[in-house]
Amino acid sequence: MIPQGYGANENLTLTEAEISACRPVNGEGGNVIRAFCPFHGSDKQRSLRIDRKTGRFNCFACGAWGYTEEARRRWQEKRAPGGHRRPQDGRRHSSKGKIPSTYTRPLRKPEKAPKPSRDDLPDLLRTYQKALPGSLGEEYLKRRGIPLEVAQRCGVGYAAPGTWAHQVRDWKWGRLVFPHTDPSGRLVNLYGRAVGSAEKVPKSKRHDHLPGDKGYFNAAALKAGEGPLFVCEGGFNALSLIAAGYGRAVAIYGVDGWRWEWARNVRQIVFAMDADEAGGKWKELARQALLRGKKVAFLPAEAYGGYKDVNEAWAAGVLQVGEWPGDKEQEATKGDGWELIDSETLGERIVLAKDDEAAKRAPEGYVVYTAKEIHLLSGCSPEALRQVHEAKRLISGVLVEVFERETLEKDEGFTRV
Repeated sequence: MIPQGYGANENLTLTEAEISACRPVNGEGGNVIRAFCPFHGSDKQRSLRIDRKTGRFNCFACGAWGYTEEARRRWQEKRAPGGHRRPQDGRRHSSKGKIPSTYTRPLRKPEKAPKPSRDDLPDLLRTYQKALPGSLGEEYLKRRGIPLEVAQRCGVGYAAPGTWAHQVRDWKWGRLVFPHTDPSGRLVNLYGRAVGSAEKVPKSKRHDHLPGDKGYFNAAALKAGEGPLFVCEGGFNALSLIAAGYGRAVAIYGVDGWRWEWARNVRQIVFAMDADEAGGKWKELARQALLRGKKVAFLPAEAYGGYKDVNEAWAAGVLQVGEWPGDKEQEATKGDGWELIDSETLGERIVLAKDDEAAKRAPEGYVVYTAKEIHLLSGCSPEALRQVHEAKRLISGVLVEVFERETLEKDEGFTRV
């Protein structure tokens, strides 16, 4: 929301999480913080400058300015006895322009690499991998729609009854074993999924990890492969996507385990979470991804055909995943009341439409501007136009919905274009 009395780039607020998401570094002898700007999505130069003493920030590229959330809080506490209000949300008064009190919160320390939970992990995993063919584990894979070849290619094994390394969590029908690794392939931990349907395995017995740090399942996909990275919770969901032809899929074990350092070079992310997790923590991950300049998408409930997650939909034969919008060169460039043009200012193709009705007839996958909108934007600078364009951009596949920063910040439902 744009505060009343201010422009779109004025008097903004940055939280500590948002600052940390923008890969900050110290500058000017430690007196300032330099970071990528989350307001125009920069990821090539740290154009955002934050004064440690005052908490005031400004971007040299897009002109955005404002104060950190911590600085505003301190300012409000300092001014409360006198009844004055801090300069936020566009309220103009005599105190506007005064400097908030000192912002001293330190930068977040770099993430620590996970340590292997045991020294004998490689030997354990090899033993489990050899035990998979012809086992109850293979039968369980088939019931969940996963070919043995796919599971073996991803390093899955089987711990027969009495052999699971975490003995207090052993299971009478054994456990399918999924390796935790880092992007380099280094083994970090093992996850064991109890063999058996949900009706036969108590929830408290289904999942087990060896004590220690965690990695991802199929973490090598962060560095290998082409196209967007699919992120899901649970090894079976990742295996289902791989079996469906989307080999660049990883499984995380709880969204709190996500590591941004591992995804530094990933440009497109598709969240493939359970259908009943629309309001889950993964939305915060999506928001942070956008702040880092990444393209973000998610699989909506329709992609699962009424089932709760990727694996159930895959096993039932109803999983549908739309392709990321690709090259539109062969599409028609004109239609009834609309025209597709190349915008030098915005650096991409856009649709110009005569009115709202013509906009509805325009091809999908492009930002559409009506004649009325063009008139309203006629006096804007190129940078202001790019800011408006970023807020308007919505990319949609068949069943992959892409959402942008404005949607996330408003805490509303996501709407497919």
